Amino acid sequence: MQAAKKLVLVDEFDREYKRLQRPADKVAKTDHSLQLSDTLRDQSIADDRKVREYVAALHRYLNVRKEVPAESEVQPILGTYTSPAPPPVRGRRHRRQRRPWTPY
Repeated sequence: MQAAKKLVLVDEFDREYKRLQRPADKVAKTDHSLQLSDTLRDQSIADDRKVREYVAALHRYLNVRKEVPAESEVQPILGTYTSPAPPPVRGRRHRRQRRPWTPY
């Protein structure tokens, strides 16, 4: 029996959609984790600066929240708002009277 060849079609939009479906906190953690390891591997940075960048990236990594903080609900203060006055009703428009042109 001959080996069968399979043709698989891959939709690029589907890949992008699946990437967008990942939770935002997981994506952020992954990015920050990669940033941590990149900071440690970088040989062009001096050690003291590398420590500062690593600590800053570590703080960003640790402070990623799973849930978004709820916004406090603001109650409107009723009685202070007045609706704007309606525009004035104009009468019939009058045409300007033409003046004859006169040289200086």
